Amino acid sequence: MKNKPYPLYSLPIIMDLKDMVRSRAKNTPNDVAFSYSAGKNRIVNKTCLEFSSDIDAFGTFIYEKGFRDKHIAIIGENSYEWLVSFLAIVNGGNVAVPIDKEQPSERIKQLLMQSDCEAVIVSKSYADLVEHLENIVVFSISDFSEYVSAGQAAIDGGKNGYIDNKICVDKLAAIFFTSGTMGNSKGVMLSQKNMASDINSACKNFKLDGNTLAVLPFHHTFGLITAIFKVFNYSKSTFINKSLKHIQKDLQLAKAQTIFMVPLFVETFYKTILDTAKKKGKDKMLSHAAKISDILLKIGIDIRRKLFKSVLEAFGGNLEYIICGGAPLDAKYVKAFRSWGISILNGYGITECSPVVSVNRNYYWRDGSIGQVLDGCQVRISDDGEILVKGDNVMMGYYKDTAATKEALIDDWYHTGNLGYIDKDGFLFISGRKKNLIILSNGENVSPEEIETEILLDEAVSEVVVYGENGMLTAEIFPDEEHIGNQQYFDDLISHLNKEQPQYRQIRKVKLRDKEFEKNSTKKILRYKVMEEHHD
Repeated sequence: MKNKPYPLYSLPIIMDLKDMVRSRAKNTPNDVAFSYSAGKNRIVNKTCLEFSSDIDAFGTFIYEKGFRDKHIAIIGENSYEWLVSFLAIVNGGNVAVPIDKEQPSERIKQLLMQSDCEAVIVSKSYADLVEHLENIVVFSISDFSEYVSAGQAAIDGGKNGYIDNKICVDKLAAIFFTSGTMGNSKGVMLSQKNMASDINSACKNFKLDGNTLAVLPFHHTFGLITAIFKVFNYSKSTFINKSLKHIQKDLQLAKAQTIFMVPLFVETFYKTILDTAKKKGKDKMLSHAAKISDILLKIGIDIRRKLFKSVLEAFGGNLEYIICGGAPLDAKYVKAFRSWGISILNGYGITECSPVVSVNRNYYWRDGSIGQVLDGCQVRISDDGEILVKGDNVMMGYYKDTAATKEALIDDWYHTGNLGYIDKDGFLFISGRKKNLIILSNGENVSPEEIETEILLDEAVSEVVVYGENGMLTAEIFPDEEHIGNQQYFDDLISHLNKEQPQYRQIRKVKLRDKEFEKNSTKKILRYKVMEEHHD
């Protein structure tokens, strides 16, 4: 495995999402596009042609119901029907508004109003969230087959308005709400050009050679555009995980070659693997392998995969790559999995950039980095260290929020709010969030994420947030099970770490938690909630 530059991968360029779907239906009509479990020992496979036909039929049904140039929300768990709904909406010129199903009903009503939705497509499990809505038509995913049949009947009767619709790539196609880790959600406006551009560019950095398992929520751009559409564009198959309760079973069924994940999943899998190995008396072997990962690289991936076959079996036996994004991931996990024969490639994506900006490549990476910037996407670092992005993948703006748009987009450069740098080899690194900077009374600026990364190196620390309190730095820690309530352990840990820090970066207070920090649906800690807690 050579870790050095090499040419970008090449795929046919798609003009828009409709082009993407039609191309696969034409070129690989009988290939399986999606699979999912439908009850005991029953797997449903959907071909590329079936997927395209279902999109056309459902889109025609929507047209015949009078929805043209309208905003339509989608609420529900990951499913084949969810994907058909999204593409049926956007490929007909309507605007799709994916909404997090975990939001309370009042919040969902607020988001529906904020985005001017006139209809909502909802799964049976979450139908109660949209009860008693005024002036909004509700379509139930439970009736999906009826909608598709009605749409197909309309097509058979000569209704070709939807199928013949020509995509305007610069027109608003979807509104994705940001996670709001700082307490506010904005509607990010993406066009077909934005999404198609990011799909084309990201597929040049990473080559997919096998099928995948989809575990990330579709209402986020990482879970939808990256983990679904880019896989589809690579002519590969996706097994859809509908619930994390079934992830272990689906891993065995899917036998995926690649999985797209957020760091929390990686950390959970890491602990599960070590716990399983401990029961088999192999934990020391695994731990030792992680420590000498650079040496193990020299013996070749096939040998490593044979050595740690029992580890790979936990993922279905075929897993080679984990594409990780959404939050920082400690390099120790990357090295550990690599030593076991699984490559974790960190990337950087943000909703406003459709979403991928950079990603480590199959055979060219830097531990701790977020990879090489995508072709066609420009990145520069501002004078104050902020990462700025420009390109066709950058959003149109925030829906009905001119002030926020002007603040974020300056001369076509999107100001990410992330602090970072680019090394001599062109790898991008993130060092923290601009808004999270702690300004101390002596005028020094401290990035809490940098300190948190150092604290997280201790395996007794499950989660940590560093913040300023009364002019001093405080570390609030959620320990692992074995160290809950052990204040002395963590006082000693911080005391040891402080010895390596200048005075202004030293932690002066350590607080222990007995429960996890509150997170959003992509498992990022809600920092504003932590601030509210310690200010109450």
